[in-house]
Amino acid sequence: MIELELPSDAAELVPYLRDVLHSAAPALLEDLIEQASAKIRCQFRAVDPLTTLRRALN
Repeated sequence: MIELELPSDAAELVPYLRDVLHSAAPALLEDLIEQASAKIRCQFRAVDPLTTLRRALN
């Protein structure tokens, strides 16, 4: 299992998640998305995890 370490700046979330998610094995995607969603909620309360993840996956 990969442990996500989100960047400290919210502006860096999308590029960071894009790199991680697009390079991950398909079997890891569900876990990574769940981790990212939970960590974004805790670390960046003003950021919508769903919108951020959608941008990262596009």
